[in-house]
Amino acid sequence: MERIAVAGNIEAPIYKLLLDKGFKISIQGEYWVAKNNNFEAIADNIIELTGIIYLRENKGKNWKASDDVIDNYIDFLKMNEK
Repeated sequence: MERIAVAGNIEAPIYKLLLDKGFKISIQGEYWVAKNNNFEAIADNIIELTGIIYLRENKGKNWKASDDVIDNYIDFLKMNEK
């Protein structure tokens, strides 16, 4: 099984991927911003930025979670508290 972990060596390939997908990337103050013709994503870092873009690409404009999904997520967090 292949493993990839969050580390500095994933940021350049992510940057290239986002450029190849047609996003313009900028850093504005503390935030990373990705823009294309019809969408803008803002995050604290390029990894979070990619997650937001992935969410939007897969869920579209209806990306928000239902109450059931939120409840399941909260239950998951509670089960995994340390």
